[in-house]
Amino acid sequence: MTFHGRSDERGQLDLLVADLRQGLSGVLFLQGDAGIGKSALIDHVVTEAADLRVLRLAGIEAEAGFAFAALQRLLVPFQDELKEGGALLPLQQEALKVACGLADGPPADRFLVGLALLAFLADKAKLRPVLCCVDDACLLDRDSLEVFAFVGRRLHAEGVGFVFAARAGFDIPPGLPVVPVPGLAEPHALELLRSVADGPLDPVVGARIVAATGGNPRALSDLGRELSAEHLAGSLALPEPLPVGSRLEEHYRQQVRGLPDATRAWLVLAASEPSGDLHYLARAAHLLGIVADASGPAEDAGMVVLRAAVEFRHPLVRPAVYGGATSVQRRAAHRALANVTDRPDDRDLRAWHLAATVPGRDAAVADEVERAADRAATRGGHAARVTFMTRAAELSPDGGARAGRFLAAAEAAVAAGAPRQADVLLGAVDVGLLSEAGRADSLLVRAGVVDGLGGPDAHARASALCLAAASAFGAQEPGRTRQALLHAAELTFTARQRTPATTAAEIARAVDSLAASGPPTGIDELLRGFTVLAGDSYEQAVPQLRKALTSLLAPDTPDDVVLGGYGLGAWFSTLLWDHDARTALLERADGIARRRGALGHLDAILSCSATAETTLGHLAAAEALEADGRQLRAAMGRPAAEPQHRRNAELLAWRAADNGPREALHRAFEDARTRGDGALESLAHGGVLILALGSGDYATARPVAEELVRPDALGLHSRHLPAVVEVGVRSGDRTLATAALRILAGRATAAGTPWALGLLARSRALLAGAGDAEPLYRGAVDLLSRTSAEADLAVAHLLYGEWLRRRRRRRDARAPLRTALTMFRTMDAGAFAQRAARELAATGAHLTKVPEGAREPLTSQELKIAHLAAQGATNAEIATQMIISASTVDYHLRKVFRKLDVPSRRRLAEALRA
Repeated sequence: MTFHGRSDERGQLDLLVADLRQGLSGVLFLQGDAGIGKSALIDHVVTEAADLRVLRLAGIEAEAGFAFAALQRLLVPFQDELKEGGALLPLQQEALKVACGLADGPPADRFLVGLALLAFLADKAKLRPVLCCVDDACLLDRDSLEVFAFVGRRLHAEGVGFVFAARAGFDIPPGLPVVPVPGLAEPHALELLRSVADGPLDPVVGARIVAATGGNPRALSDLGRELSAEHLAGSLALPEPLPVGSRLEEHYRQQVRGLPDATRAWLVLAASEPSGDLHYLARAAHLLGIVADASGPAEDAGMVVLRAAVEFRHPLVRPAVYGGATSVQRRAAHRALANVTDRPDDRDLRAWHLAATVPGRDAAVADEVERAADRAATRGGHAARVTFMTRAAELSPDGGARAGRFLAAAEAAVAAGAPRQADVLLGAVDVGLLSEAGRADSLLVRAGVVDGLGGPDAHARASALCLAAASAFGAQEPGRTRQALLHAAELTFTARQRTPATTAAEIARAVDSLAASGPPTGIDELLRGFTVLAGDSYEQAVPQLRKALTSLLAPDTPDDVVLGGYGLGAWFSTLLWDHDARTALLERADGIARRRGALGHLDAILSCSATAETTLGHLAAAEALEADGRQLRAAMGRPAAEPQHRRNAELLAWRAADNGPREALHRAFEDARTRGDGALESLAHGGVLILALGSGDYATARPVAEELVRPDALGLHSRHLPAVVEVGVRSGDRTLATAALRILAGRATAAGTPWALGLLARSRALLAGAGDAEPLYRGAVDLLSRTSAEADLAVAHLLYGEWLRRRRRRRDARAPLRTALTMFRTMDAGAFAQRAARELAATGAHLTKVPEGAREPLTSQELKIAHLAAQGATNAEIATQMIISASTVDYHLRKVFRKLDVPSRRRLAEALRA
C-alpha cells in the first residue's frame, strides 16, 4: 500500500533503523485497528532497513496454541547455526534448541530461552545489525510472545531491533514502547480514496466515507473498490449502513457466498490450515475431490494471494470464511488436513486437526492431543501445554481422565504464571474422580493458585494446602511428600505469626511422621532443622540448623536442592547470625538461578540478598541489589515500581535523615498484616526500631518493641532483640530491656558467632553498672570488628562514645564517636550520622564537612559491571550475571572507563578503591 501521511510513525521507525546502524538497539510496538496501516508501516521499515539483516514473520491464529511456534519460524534462517550453538553458553544453547524442537532435553525455562535468543541475536548483529519485524503479534503463541517481549525489554546496545504490530485492544506485554497508529487525516484519506475510486469523487461523499471509516486505509480501499461510480460521484445514495468496522466481516462473507462451490470449499481448507502450507492444501483438496484450480476465483477477487504459502488479503477474510462454513464443512476440512499432515515436526498440528474433527468426545483423539501437550511441556511451553491439555480434557469421555487432564492444565497454568487461568481450570476438576495422588496434586496446584493470586493470609492458606498435600501423598510418594512439606515450611517462615490456617508445630509433627519414610534426600536436614526449631527450643535447634546449612552448602548438593532450599537456609543462617553461611548460600543460589534463567527465583534471591546487606549496614550494596531487582522485574514484564517499604523497610529507615518515613513504615505494617506476610511485617518492625533509635522517637518504637518479646516459636525476632534492649533503656522501660536481654542471651550464646556475641556484649553494656559497662563495650567493639556487620559495629562505637561522654570523659569519647560518625557517613545513614555528630559536638570536638565527589558517579548497573570486570569476569560471564547481552556489557564498560578515567580493565580495581 502506498503511504499517505504517517510521517510521525515513519519517523520513529526510521530513527530506530538509524540507531541500529550505530550499534544501538530499540523496540517499538505499533498498535491500531485492523487495516489501519500497521503492515504498511512494517513494509516501510523493512525497505528502509534493506542493508540490515531483516527477519520478518506474522502471527497465525491457528498456530497460537503451539509452543514456541513463532520463535521457530523467526530462526528458520539460522537452523544450521542453532544446531552448532555458536557463541551461546551451554545452558542457553540447550534451552534454545529444545524450545525450537532441535534437541531433546529438560523443559526450557522461558526466561532462559529469552536470554539465549538475546545472546544469539546479539552475536549475529556483530556482522550486521538485525531487525526483527513481527506483524499480527496478537496471534503469536504465548510462549514466543513472552520470549520476544523479554528480549525487547533487555535490548540496549547490541544492534538488534524489534518492531511489533497488533490490533487495538490487544494486551501488549508491559515495558514495551507503544506507537498508536490512528486513521489517516482527512486530506490523506481523501487522496487514498481518489486513488482507488473508479471515477470522480464528490467531496461531500468522500468526507462522509472518511468519517465512517475513521480514516482506516483498508476500509477506504475496500469501499473505493466496492462502491459504484454513481455512489462515489454522489448521484446514487450510499448504502446504509456502510460495510465498515464490524460489518466488514459480513461483507467478506457475502463475497465468499458469491464464489463457486469448489472455491468456497478450497477457502475453508485454506482457513483451516494455520501455516498456509500449499503442499498440505493440495493433497487435502485432492482427498476432498476439489479441482486443482479452485483457488483461482478467490485470487481474482483479491481475497487470497498464493506465494510460498497462502496469504489472506485482510485479517477478517479468514474468520469470515471459517465462521461462515458449517460445522460439517469445517470438520471435513480438518479431517482431510489431519490425513495429509505427516511430517514428523508437524505431529502437534496433526493432533490439533484431529481434535477439530470431533463433535463430542473421543478417547483416542484425546490421547493424541495429550501427547502433544506432553511434547509442549518437554520444550518448556507451559502456555501451549495449557491449551492442548484443556482440549484433551474436553475430548475425554472418561470422567477420571477428564478430571486429571483439567488438573494437568491448571498445573501448567501455574507454571506459566497465570494463576487466574489455573483457578478457572481447577473449577472444572471433579476432585472425587481423581486418584489419591491426584487429589494431593490438586491441593498443591491450589496452593500455587492461592499464593500466586495473593490476598489476605495467602501464604498461610497456601502453607495449609501444602501440608494437606503432604499428608495425602504420605509414604507412597516420599519425594513429593518432602517437597510439599518443604514448601509448607517456607511459607510458614514467610507468614511467621500470621498463620491462622496452620501452625509451625503442625508442620513439624507432619515432618516427623511423614518425611522419615523412604531413603534420605538433600532436603531432610532442612526439614529436620525446622522440626527441632518449631518443636523444641532455639538453643536445642542450633546444632541441627548448622547441620542443615552444612548439607545445603556441600559441593555435591544438587543444584535443584539448593534452589529449592535457599529460602529456608537463608532464614536459618540469619537466626544464627552467620553472615558467611548466608552469603555463601545466596551467592550459590544466585549463580544457579542466573545460569538457568530461573528469573522468578532470582527476583526472590535479590530481595533476600538486599535485606541481608541492609542488616550488615552495606546500604549501597543493598540499593544496588534493589535496583537489579527492579530491572529484572521490568525485564520479566512485572511491575517494577514497588514502594520500598514493601520490600525493604529497614533500608528506608537507615537512609532517613529524620522521622519522615514514619508514615511509610506504618503503611508497611498495614500492608503486611492485610496480606498475612510476616516477613514484611518483620522488616517493618526493624524499620520502626532503626528509625526510632536514629531520630530519638523512642515512644513510637516502644509498643513495637513490646511485641518482639512475646513468645516466638521459630525465633524469628531474634535479630531485632538488640534494638529492643536499646529502645527499652532509652524509653526508661528497664523491664522490657531486661526481658529482651534474657532472650537474647540464650540465643546469642547458643549461636556462638562473633556477630551474635558482639551484639550480646553491646546489649549487656546498656544495662550494666558503671564498673561493668566499659569492658563490655570494648568487648562488643572487638567482637563486631571481626565481622562484616558494619552497622552494628558503628552502633557499638556510638553507644560506647555516648556512655563515655555521659561520664564526662569527653576526650575519651571523641575517638569512638568520630569512628561512628565516619562509618555512618560512609553508609549514608542520615539520622544516625546526625546523632553521632551531635554527640561528638557535645564533647567540644571540631566537625569536618563531608567532601563532595569530583567525578561523575557510576550508575548502580555500571558499578556492578565494573566490579565484576575488575574481578576478572569476561563480558560473556558478566552478561550472564546481569541478564543482559555481552554487547551491552561492552557499551557500559566503555562508559565506566570514561567516568573513572582509566584506559582498560587492569586499572579498574585501583580506580574503584579510590
